[in-house]
Amino acid sequence: MTKLFSACLFILCAVPAFLGPAAAQDSRAAIRDRVFMSAQAAQSSTAGKALAQAATRIAAGSEALAALLRERQDTADSLDVLNDRLAGAALESGAASEQTVARLRTAIAEARTRLDALDRDLDTRFPDFRELTNPRPLTRQALQALLRPGEALVMTFTDQSFFYVWAISPDRADWFRQTIERDEIGRRVRTLRAQLNVAGDNRSGVALNSAARAEVRPFDRALAHGLYTDLFAPVAHVFADADHVMMVLDGPLTSLPPAVLVTEPPAGPDGSARALRDTAWLLRRHALTTLPSVSALKALRRAGAVQAETAESVPFVGFGNPLLGYRLIAEAEAAKSADAVVTRGVYEDVTRVADLSSLPNTETELQALARTMGAGRTSLYLAADATERNVKSAHLSRARILAFATHGLLADGLPGLDEPALVFTPPEVPSAEDDALLKASEAAQLNLSASLVILSACDTAGSDGTPGSEGLSGLARAFIYAGARAILVSHWPVDDYAASVLTTGMLERMQATDPQSRAEALRQSALAILDDESEARFAHPRIWAPFVVVGEGALDG
Repeated sequence: MTKLFSACLFILCAVPAFLGPAAAQDSRAAIRDRVFMSAQAAQSSTAGKALAQAATRIAAGSEALAALLRERQDTADSLDVLNDRLAGAALESGAASEQTVARLRTAIAEARTRLDALDRDLDTRFPDFRELTNPRPLTRQALQALLRPGEALVMTFTDQSFFYVWAISPDRADWFRQTIERDEIGRRVRTLRAQLNVAGDNRSGVALNSAARAEVRPFDRALAHGLYTDLFAPVAHVFADADHVMMVLDGPLTSLPPAVLVTEPPAGPDGSARALRDTAWLLRRHALTTLPSVSALKALRRAGAVQAETAESVPFVGFGNPLLGYRLIAEAEAAKSADAVVTRGVYEDVTRVADLSSLPNTETELQALARTMGAGRTSLYLAADATERNVKSAHLSRARILAFATHGLLADGLPGLDEPALVFTPPEVPSAEDDALLKASEAAQLNLSASLVILSACDTAGSDGTPGSEGLSGLARAFIYAGARAILVSHWPVDDYAASVLTTGMLERMQATDPQSRAEALRQSALAILDDESEARFAHPRIWAPFVVVGEGALDG
């Protein structure tokens, strides 16, 4: 966000103070709605920019879209040239110079008119592509028309010195500005994430019968409550009665599941399983969904119900347990500079991919998911078969549930990687078809109709706890563009038991005789673990809160 935009927000927020009560109320509402749209435009993440830069790759599968993008790029380039020429001509004097300036201004006006027409054409013919690469802000009224009874949306915008939050329901709207440093929010989030990113008891941790399982590690509920009180409580009156709350988060908050926020002052020791179970977690009140942007809701609701099942549809397809944790070439080769890592969009140094930790327990998880969905072993691509080539060649458009139990990397997760990606078994020789990384721009080119895509081995913070899940929101947005209705993504490496209970429990609830929505199915699965008193550790949010639903959390239709 630019300093100019920040200054404009500050001035707009101060305007009502200089008006009478009635005028101030009207002015506040108008400013709320205007800034809501401006904040959406300014909220574009690094991931969104990366997807916009990868637009040509994403459009490769459509000749009409590719041609339209080429013309738009050519027109934009011509406009830049004309503006440069105008700047030079304006410095000269004389009648000839004036004629040149007039001619250039006419040409610039024509180029801008053409650019606007091309943008309208893109919006009309390829609305999902525009939503993927350049989300358009929604007005407050347009958003309220999309919301269903019992739903609300919360959007945040984090500036260097101020935090802004909007809450909108079908018939109410409000916003609030909190004076708090972005760095302070980041410090609190890092502290909470450090208490959730425990090495033990997860996929790469200790054995299932470890004695540590009888212990409950403390979780700073007062800090989680303070975060909720400072940032969300001022607008809670708008969404308090909502069954389903959708959240468009930014900045440090993107790597903290909102389920772990605490709505009331906690009681008892932070290390007590009973106290943790009795805590007023936000998840107790609402089913929660994350959206990559406000306008993503329009794209999802426009898509409507999932495509009708056909005789050829399959209940489940899963990829996982890629062959990792070894070196393919000598260390001298592995130490080559990052400048040579990526060539023509191909990640050349697959050694860096192969050195990532193995995920053997993901195979068990995928087998359990397949059984839950009534799918056989032929629905699974494991170990040597868990390749990027197989992802691209499989008929994934037939899968109702699609699961990737593998590493999810943020942009810069490996040297030279400029967009988020999923990791697969490295090939002997990398190519455009298979370099072991399914990048967001490639995921966007898949042909999907899945009700849910599961990404169950992701980590949305770096090794130092720095938040970074804005990158994974770009990956989720790519899967939505490819046709998926929603993505279930983990924020940290998940405990094996929790992964099984959360994912299979969610699918069972979604397929029940009285089916639950995606968000409610995840909520009930998480609460089932939280309320399970058979082991004390189940009360810790590290166990029950790793997953979030990104995309359409409601029932289809």
